[in-house]
Formats: sequence, C-alpha cells, structure tokens
Amino acid sequence: MSTQVQFLNGLNTIGGNVVSFTEGNTRLVMDFGVNFAPAETPTGDLLADGTLPALPDLFTDVESDKTTTIFVSHLHLDHMGALKYLTKLTDVYMSQASADLYHVLTELGTESAPNATIKVIPFETPMMFGDFEVTFFETDHDARGAAAIRVRDGVHTFVHSGDVRLDGPHPERVNHWADILREAHIDLFLLEGTEFSFDADDEKEHVRHTEMSLQQDFGQILDEHHQLVVINPYERNIDRLEALQNTARLHGREILWDKQFATIMRAMGVADVKEIDWEAALARPHHYVIQNHFNQLHDLDQFDGQFVYLHMNGEPLGEYDPRFAELQAYLDANHVELQRLGASGHAKPEDLVALAQHVNAQKTVTWHSFKPEKEAEALRKVGLNVYLPTKGETLAY
Repeated sequence: MSTQVQFLNGLNTIGGNVVSFTEGNTRLVMDFGVNFAPAETPTGDLLADGTLPALPDLFTDVESDKTTTIFVSHLHLDHMGALKYLTKLTDVYMSQASADLYHVLTELGTESAPNATIKVIPFETPMMFGDFEVTFFETDHDARGAAAIRVRDGVHTFVHSGDVRLDGPHPERVNHWADILREAHIDLFLLEGTEFSFDADDEKEHVRHTEMSLQQDFGQILDEHHQLVVINPYERNIDRLEALQNTARLHGREILWDKQFATIMRAMGVADVKEIDWEAALARPHHYVIQNHFNQLHDLDQFDGQFVYLHMNGEPLGEYDPRFAELQAYLDANHVELQRLGASGHAKPEDLVALAQHVNAQKTVTWHSFKPEKEAEALRKVGLNVYLPTKGETLAY
C-alpha cells in the first residue's frame, strides 16, 4: 500500500499551507491554517472558495472512512486558524509550549475550537499513527514551541519544515534537525519560501532586523525620545514580549500591557508584568511604553498625538489587511509617523538555499510563498531537484 501525499493549500500564498499523508484509512494533516477568513463568512463558502482545505468530512456532515489526525507546527493563525471550523472531534497534536499558549488563548476567548482535542507530542519523541511515525523537532521561528515535522511510512521519509529562520536566537536548533535529516536521505522536503515573495523594489522594510538588533534599536529609540512610546507587537510572540519588557527597564522605562497581553504573558511564565494605568501614563508619559492593539487605537486620543508609534509585527500586519489603512489614517491625522520595528520569523533567501542544500532531499517542494517559482529557480541553480505541485495534486510513494 502506498502513501498518498496531497497538497491542499498554501502553494502560492504566505501561510495557510496544508498537506495530507494518507495510507489506508489513516490520514495525517499538517498544518491547519487560514490566511484571512472574516468571522461572518459561512464555512461552506470558505470551503467553496478554497480558503479552507478540501477536506469536507472535517468541516461538514460528510462522512469518511479515514481516521484523521492534525499536526500543528506552531500557533500562528496561518498554521492553525482552521481548527475552529472543525465539525467532528479530531485529535490535534502540537508541542507543549504551543499547547500551553493555546490553553491560555481559549481561556481568554481568543481561540475557540470545541472539536479540536489538543494533545502534546514531545520534541524528538517518535509517535505512531497507523503505519506512520511522526517526530517533532524544535526549530527557530518567532513563536515559542515551533517545530519541523518528520513523517516516515516505513519506507519513505517526508519532512515539513514549518516556518524557519537561521538568523534568530536559536540557529543551533535548525542546524540540529537539518543534520539529522541529511543523514536520513529524505524523499520529500516541503520547504517554506516566505522571503522569496518579495522583490527588491517591493514596498517592504529594507533593514532586516534580527530579534537581537530589534532590541538594540528599541533601546536607542527609548533613549532618544522624551515622550510616550507606543508599541504594537504580536501577542503570540512571547519571547519578544519578554525581551521588550527587559529592554525597556534597562533604559529606565516600564511597559504597560493591556489585560489580554498581560494575562498571556503571566500564564507563559513572564514575571512582573504591569497592566495599563492611564493616570500614571498621562502624568509621566516619558517614563512609560504603552502596548496598544489596533482594537484599542482610540485609547491614544488622550495623548493628542504626543507619542512615538512603533509597529512591531502586530495586527494589522501589512497593507493587505484593510485595517492597515485605518491605522495609517489615524496616525496621519495625529501627525505621528508609523515606524516599523519588526523582525521576520522567516529565513533569508540565501539561508533557505543553504538549508535545502544541506538537507539534500531527493525532491524539494517550495511553498508558503507568493512566488514559490523564485525559490524553485534558486534551488535548481545549486543542483537540487525541485517540484512545484498544483493545488489538490497528489504524489504517490
């Protein structure tokens, strides 16, 4: 009996990449995200327009003879956002850190997937699902608990890179799993290609920050400005939030967090988290940094435009989100410059090429990119065998 590898989504988008591995009545699905799905859109419409992967038995009352298990590489929405649409109880495996964060988000009501049964798969601990063996490897991304995933069917070895970078705080994690995979003679390597999506002349931040350089520049901005500093980070990047708090204190400031951020940070082990106190911030604005989510943008009205605004990969992330125009208009009206101070969780193009070369799989698929063909071309130039599947296509092994 052969393994069927089907590419269900995310072949020419950033995120939303979904692949299934099926043998007999066992089906493994990795990851399970969506790119952008307005809450009011019916599930049937999301299936019909391809926002959700073509797995109707998981989202409707359609029956299937398959036993499905879902694996989530990390807890960003574009890798797990479809869980809330499940209509049948389904086991969902993720790392311990991801499960801890998911639990906090469900307690807050930020996430709700009543049919997802969350289970933990420890790093480098193979687990069997039918005839498949699945192993998670800790990796470096801008999400705690992120993983690369290896699947074996007894004959063949398949790898889903997940989201990955090599200029983050922990390149040794990536080098570790890449070394292991190189020795395993991988049959199929699914490699993200986010940073190949952008051309040099695209409207995009030109300075590439690392997590370390971001903190250095943040500290410098705090020293240079004697007024309130406002930050808009992403609530799921726990390590960055903790680092921002430490940097602010080193530079004589205190970050005040909204209740949701503060709850998440405390639950994930961050110490001495202070919640927003508007009276204190108005009295001594130069002593504070305020974390501000887009939904609370008008809380800043009371400062009459007397603040510095740092956009740190929070929502809305970019121009593709209609809310970004609203954010820009608000800041323009207050004569405040939108300063971008973010760091990518994705590897540079040259690092992706080096990673693919090192793993040296029999076949590499590029996805999780607006321009997977650019990554494919770069990999072919260094002698790698690259395949660009179409949506819904199945490879048999």
